[in-house]
Amino acid sequence: MLIIDGAAVRAAFPMSEAVDVMRSALRAYAEGDVYQPTRMALQPPQLNGIALIKPSALGGERPAFGMKVVTLFPDNPKRGIPAVAGFVALFDTDTGAPTAILDGAVVTEIRTGAVSAVATDLLAAEGAGDLALLGAGVQARAHLEAVAAVRRLRRVRVWNHRRETAASFVDWARGQGYEVESCSSARDAVVGADVVCTVTSARSPVLEGEWLEPGAHVNAVGAFQPDARELASDAVARARVVVDSREEAAKGAGDLLLAMDEGALVGDGDFPELGELVAGTRTADGAGDVTLFESLGLALEDVAAAVHVVDRARELGLGVDVPL
Repeated sequence: MLIIDGAAVRAAFPMSEAVDVMRSALRAYAEGDVYQPTRMALQPPQLNGIALIKPSALGGERPAFGMKVVTLFPDNPKRGIPAVAGFVALFDTDTGAPTAILDGAVVTEIRTGAVSAVATDLLAAEGAGDLALLGAGVQARAHLEAVAAVRRLRRVRVWNHRRETAASFVDWARGQGYEVESCSSARDAVVGADVVCTVTSARSPVLEGEWLEPGAHVNAVGAFQPDARELASDAVARARVVVDSREEAAKGAGDLLLAMDEGALVGDGDFPELGELVAGTRTADGAGDVTLFESLGLALEDVAAAVHVVDRARELGLGVDVPL
């Protein structure tokens, strides 16, 4: 069994490759070449956190199956440790024996940004290059790199409710070759942007519809529970909505579900899936003047990422083999 830590995952899974891996995985999902049960959430009342168990199996020329077990404890950053932890496990398709365990937090970080890059490439204007990031944590870093992989950035602004976190993000971005402006309000970051990524842990809206420019594209990433949202209902009402999975969105996309409850979003929830856009079987139709990708994250993305990382790690001599 190959053990691949976070540093090795990062070395084996650059964003440029991750975008292509996610594009192929989403197409396979749309074409019915993926088996994916609904994720299971474990949230005991005595814990201030949640664990998600997410299995999936891939068909095609390279069959694989595995699962991610990931935890989210929102108070961890106050302790100086990441909010997200966990692992992705792959298993032998003949024997069921575990073949690899990967750092789940880094896999999640990179593949989440890469999926948003696929959405941005398909839905944002061709000349889009003014990026607003609401949130300044791990996913803000991934989304800056992800959007830069599919669009030439002219300006980047960031807002975070903790100014010191935004300042740290600006310093990190400068070290990566990006110039980023820290804004004192979410509105200041968003007005004028043609790509907006909400990557917060907020449970109430941080993005208002009136701030969005006509034709803007939004990647909504942070809210993955039915009672949590990053987007106000008027922002959702303006949008042509695309989801990663209709089934998962119907259970966990608080941005959409709460907007429906308030009457701002009508319909039967038959949103186009991002994989269907990749495959060309559906489009982001509708009368909205902005586009919205509602990202919940799918187990198939984790398994596809893990397969790629294991292959690249073996090529690069990364990871540690341990006997079973």
